[in-house]
Amino acid sequence: MAEAILEARQHISFPSLPQGMERDGFVALIDAVAPLLGVRSAALATFRTMIGATRPSAFKSGEEEPCCYLAQSEIAKKRKVSPSRIRADEVQLVAAGLIEKRTMGNGARSGFVGCGVYFSVAIKRCQEFLALREGIEEGRQQHAKLRGLRSIHKKHLKSCLAELIAEHGLAAEVQDIADAFEAWPSADKLHRMSLEELEAHVAEADALCTAALDLLQAMSETHGGPHENERSYIQDTTQDFNEVPCNASVDQQSAGKPAPSNVEDAAPSGAPSCREEKAGAGDAEHKSKILTNIPIQTFIPLASEEMRFYLDARRLGRGGWSSLHLHDFTVAALCRLPELGINRSAWDDAVRKMGVEGATWCVFILDAKAGDPDTPIVSPGGYLRAMTRRHEEGTLNIVGGLIGLSMRQNAE
Repeated sequence: MAEAILEARQHISFPSLPQGMERDGFVALIDAVAPLLGVRSAALATFRTMIGATRPSAFKSGEEEPCCYLAQSEIAKKRKVSPSRIRADEVQLVAAGLIEKRTMGNGARSGFVGCGVYFSVAIKRCQEFLALREGIEEGRQQHAKLRGLRSIHKKHLKSCLAELIAEHGLAAEVQDIADAFEAWPSADKLHRMSLEELEAHVAEADALCTAALDLLQAMSETHGGPHENERSYIQDTTQDFNEVPCNASVDQQSAGKPAPSNVEDAAPSGAPSCREEKAGAGDAEHKSKILTNIPIQTFIPLASEEMRFYLDARRLGRGGWSSLHLHDFTVAALCRLPELGINRSAWDDAVRKMGVEGATWCVFILDAKAGDPDTPIVSPGGYLRAMTRRHEEGTLNIVGGLIGLSMRQNAE
């Protein structure tokens, strides 16, 4: 009879971790999802102590069931807490579905009789926990993206307000915008906002920034100032780009060819004497040197379909393409970053070194080239970093890159 029972146990298959996951990786997974399961830090520390007393191989083979046979007093000694603390933690872990307690009538635990704390109940939920962690990571990335958008809104609005006040004083409309801006939460407070709260605030910040830019444009037109997005005469796209103030020559033969995918050759080259290259983060953030000389309508056909989607969404209800500002292109570029697989640090580095406008047009250019079937960009993030290095070296020619897009589009 005993031999039959032993043989039956040998054929039992226990839950095991997904292929490639080790015990420590499983513990890290539980760490990540614990807040969603209602597990506090103290109980999580007890869970780690108990699972650390098991054999790592038991989580992978399926031939044995991972179990901690330590008594509560022993776990308490390892944790340097009272046994009552361990009892409370175990209640919490059982309720969260992370452990199952199988003890003798007096609560004793022993490996000889198979009594202890088992982890199969948590192992069975591994796919559920993986999905939860993925959702947490997506939420974290979305939160970071929204904070980045708020940063851009703040840069452009602060710059725009300074010009509004300098040119038109504290008119009623300007004062209203300034008061609303002063009420914005600090950057530190953004981190403590829920995703829903942050989304609502960023939408309001975007609307306020756009209102300020529209007001500045309207006041400039009323007082006879230049319209950033209008020109009296346009012959063709290539001429528009060639008229951008720049003393450096552009290689017209290579400008229309697709850029190589090698990131070291990613950015179009050009002499550093272009006025645009001297533009840095210290200039008025909301102004665009390029859009001052080239009408916005020129850029729309050059943008990727995905970029046009974001630009089109922003122009709806605002009087057509000419109502867009540099701000809209920057927001569209930020929306494209995760879709292109570009790490946020690459964008932040580009903004620090070449200003918001420079970073915006770099993303615009690489985004338009990313889908080229002949020479696709293998690493958009590496491409952007290469463009940033070219800027530091004084060889980045953004206008040349835009000319290349224009000539390629005309050739198609």
